[in-house]
Amino acid sequence: MKSFFSLVCNDRFQIGCTGQTVYLLDKEGRELAKFKDLTYAYDCAISPLGDLFVVVTTEGRMAVYSLETRSLIKKFRFLKKECGCSKHFCFSPDGLVFYSIENHINSLRTVLSVYDGRDFALKKKILGEDPNLVLTSLEYDEPSDTVFLLGYFRDENSGVASRFFVAKLINDELRDLLYISEKERQFYEGYKNLERRGFTEKAKCWSSLAYHGYDLDAINRAGHSLKKLWMHYAAQ
Repeated sequence: MKSFFSLVCNDRFQIGCTGQTVYLLDKEGRELAKFKDLTYAYDCAISPLGDLFVVVTTEGRMAVYSLETRSLIKKFRFLKKECGCSKHFCFSPDGLVFYSIENHINSLRTVLSVYDGRDFALKKKILGEDPNLVLTSLEYDEPSDTVFLLGYFRDENSGVASRFFVAKLINDELRDLLYISEKERQFYEGYKNLERRGFTEKAKCWSSLAYHGYDLDAINRAGHSLKKLWMHYAAQ
């Protein structure tokens, strides 16, 4: 069994990333194809449409692959090399939109990039105007058709993270913003990173939650969502 940093699947395929190689597997784990188009390729996502998957690197590149032809469709750089990386991403449930939290200026400045989920043309960049706003995780809740965002605001004078929040994305703006504790923000960021990577053993070894003593198998079984976190605070 290969040691994957991330392993995601749908009802037909599995995609595994080791960093230097991306593997396309069938549901039983048999290798169908492998790709070496990227380096530092640790994260991936399969489109809900079932026709393609995207791989995102820590050096600001994306590659889009066809599941039908098992070939590379598109590869591009979405960040300047010195700027950082994509922090978190997801497809909309219909597969038509791809959201990606990215660092475009430096490692502490984020923007939410919105791509066409079919050809990966950049549609717009939003939530990047405030230099003290840092987005860390996102989640698209299908029942409510809502994007939830996790993040924090840095103090204007010290630059230190001071206010932590979960909020909704409505009309390209943060709405219904609710403040949470720093510990909750760290937990949910760590959890969403593990969830995106399929809770692989390698991802668990490198998780910040492991260093804080969490039982990662237990929190995986319990399940956590930004929607539930938002609803918890909204009910108070």
